[in-house]
Amino acid sequence: MRLLTHLTKPPAPARRCPHSVGHNPARCPEHACPHVTLVLGDGPERAYRLDDPSTCDRPYAAHAAYDPRVHLAYILAQQGHDAHWLSRFTGLPLPAARRIAGAAALSRA
Repeated sequence: MRLLTHLTKPPAPARRCPHSVGHNPARCPEHACPHVTLVLGDGPERAYRLDDPSTCDRPYAAHAAYDPRVHLAYILAQQGHDAHWLSRFTGLPLPAARRIAGAAALSRA
C-alpha cells in the first residue's frame, strides 16, 4: 500500500497584538504581560509593567517601563494590602497605588 502525500499550506504567521495599553484579552489571548498606566511623580503618564521583566519575554511587551516600586506594590497588593498602605510603604502616589491595587484585585479574581 502506497501512502499519498498531501500538500499543506504553511501555517499563518502569529498575529501580534497592538501596542495599546487597554488591549482586549479576548482579541489577543497570547498577551500575558500585565501592565497599568500610571503617573509617577511629576512625569508623564505611561505604561508600567506589574510583573518582573524576565517573566514576559515577548518583544511587543517592551512598550511598558519597569519600576521596582510598582512591581513590589503589585506583589503586596496581591497579598491583600490596601492602597493607602502601599502608597506609604513604597513611596508611590496614592492614585498610582489605587490603580495597582485594582489590577491586583482583578488578577486574583
